[in-house]
Amino acid sequence: MKGIKFDVSLPYMTKQLFFLFMLIPGSLLFAQTNGKVEVAFDAGIEGVLGGYIANALEEEPQGFRVQICTESGNNARDMANGEKARYYTKYEGKKAYLEWDTPNFKVRVGDFKNRLEATLYWKQLIEDFPASYVVMDEIKLYKAND
Repeated sequence: MKGIKFDVSLPYMTKQLFFLFMLIPGSLLFAQTNGKVEVAFDAGIEGVLGGYIANALEEEPQGFRVQICTESGNNARDMANGEKARYYTKYEGKKAYLEWDTPNFKVRVGDFKNRLEATLYWKQLIEDFPASYVVMDEIKLYKAND
């Protein structure tokens, strides 16, 4: 009798059963219920993610700015404000901040999320502000409608 032959040998059935038993628990692990995705993870991960989310929601997260001057001594505030004004006469678009860090007044510009963005902007400033450099600082993030 002619027909289709099926391989029902023990190694073939073992492979099929192994695949079937591996597929079922995997599909149950990522099952969706009521339109929601349930994710199972270790309890230690929750602590790490909680800290990361808290940092992301801070009012002033860590980022980078370009420091264009540091002044101390008599008339330090006036000299720093002069550098800030000089910056505004030559550059537009990035805000400048006057900061007091005992005993110095510092002028820092920009709100950059990463060092690369700050460094690219610093390269534009280096000719007019040769003593400038990139620093880590708390930055202000602006919403799209601000």
